[in-house]
Amino acid sequence: MENLKETLEQLYLLQQQDVKIFASQKDIDEMPKIIEKKQKALEAVKADFENKKSQYVKLNSLKKEKEALLDSKEAAIAKHTADLNTIKSNDMYKTCLLEIEKAKADKSVVEDEILKLLDDIAKEQENLKGYEQESKTKEAEINKEIEEAKNKIEEAKKNIEQTKKDRDEFAKGIDANILSQYERIRESRDGQGIALISGESCGGCNVMLRPQLIVQATKCKELVYCDNCSRILFRKS
Repeated sequence: MENLKETLEQLYLLQQQDVKIFASQKDIDEMPKIIEKKQKALEAVKADFENKKSQYVKLNSLKKEKEALLDSKEAAIAKHTADLNTIKSNDMYKTCLLEIEKAKADKSVVEDEILKLLDDIAKEQENLKGYEQESKTKEAEINKEIEEAKNKIEEAKKNIEQTKKDRDEFAKGIDANILSQYERIRESRDGQGIALISGESCGGCNVMLRPQLIVQATKCKELVYCDNCSRILFRKS
C-alpha cells in the first residue's frame, strides 16, 4: 500500500482523539453512580443527626412527663391537706397524714429526677450544637462533591462534542478502507483500533508478538494485526 506508514501515523493521531472521547464518555457513564453514592452519603449524614437529635427530644419529653407527675403529687398533697380539716376519725387522720408524707417523698424523688434531667438536657443541647455544625459541614462538603460531579458531566459532554468535530474533520484525510477497518476494531477495543509495538509486545494488550509480525509491521507494506487483540500494529520510527 502506498504511503501506508503515513496513513498509520494519521490513524494513530486519530486514535488519540478517540481515546479522549472514550475517557470523557466513561466519565459521563460513571458520574451518575458516583452522584447516587454521594446522595446516599448525604442522607446518612442527615439521618445520623436526626438520630442524635432524638436523644435530646426524648429527654425533653421525659422531663414533661416528670413535670406532669410532679403536678399530680402536689395536687395530692394539697387535697390530703385540705381533707385534714374535715376528717373526724383519728385513724383516718393518721392515714391522711401518711398519704401526705408519701406524696411529699414521691415529690422529692420526682424533683431530683427533674433536676437530673435538666442537667442531662443542658449537656445534650451543647452536644447537639456540635453535632449540628458537624452535620452541616459534612452536608456542605458532599453537596459540593455532587455539584462538581454534575459539572464534570457537562464538561465531558462539551469535550466530546468538540473532540468529535475535530476528529471527524481529521478523519476525512485518512484512507476510507483503512479507516473502516480501524473503526470496526476500535468499537470492541475500548476505542483503540491501532496499537504501537512496544519492544516485542503489542502496546494494546501487552502480549508478546511473533517475530514475523514485528518484521511485517516494521516494513509497513501491508496492514498487520495482533494475534491476540486484533488491533492494527504500528511501529513508529
